[in-house]
Amino acid sequence: MSFAEDGTRADASGLDAVEPSGPSAIPRPEDVDAAWCLRFLRAIRDVSFATIGADGLPSVRVIDVMAVTEGRLYFLAPRGKEFHADVMRERFVAVVGQTPDLRTCRLRGPVVRPEDDAQRALVDRLFELNPGMEVIYPGESRYICDVFFIEEGEGEYFDLGQKPVFRKPFRLGGLPACERGTFLITDACIGCGTCAEKCPERCIAPGAPYKIDQSHCLRCGICLETCPAQAVTRR
Repeated sequence: MSFAEDGTRADASGLDAVEPSGPSAIPRPEDVDAAWCLRFLRAIRDVSFATIGADGLPSVRVIDVMAVTEGRLYFLAPRGKEFHADVMRERFVAVVGQTPDLRTCRLRGPVVRPEDDAQRALVDRLFELNPGMEVIYPGESRYICDVFFIEEGEGEYFDLGQKPVFRKPFRLGGLPACERGTFLITDACIGCGTCAEKCPERCIAPGAPYKIDQSHCLRCGICLETCPAQAVTRR
């Protein structure tokens, strides 16, 4: 795929979409990375996109993930819809999809709209990859849609259906995975074990200080609320 230096240019000749990761396939922990999570969202397809409206309030719509590559997620927005206006104004979205067996993937990041001279070919390519779109927007009406993509951002895969739960953060754009929102036990820990006893996932192990296994943490905050030494902090 070719891009100008500002990163906004794309052409359809390079949009070779990768195969989705089927929602029924439980991954090995080592296989869960940004590329796998994009394929997972593509396999779910109908996911929730959150934006901020012109009134400053949040809005959520179900939008199709139209294609993914190893580092991008593509979607469409018709120019007459408020969703399109929100994306153009804020240039940022948050995305979340969940399977019936309680496996969730979320992603949030800035949105890029390819330049006008690339839009028509990109729309054609996304309609080729998603032939059902022709029923909704037949013929030339497809070109009311603009193509957008996300190629930078942070996200997380979270499996609430297994015991213990499993979660793994990821980043798009080559940055290290972010663990924002995690709980940490500081050196103020007195070793009483209250946090480990109360933890519903039993993911806190003895030590000096005690340590939380972040890959199995619910992030419910019960350790923070019950620690008698106030040794638990949140990033």
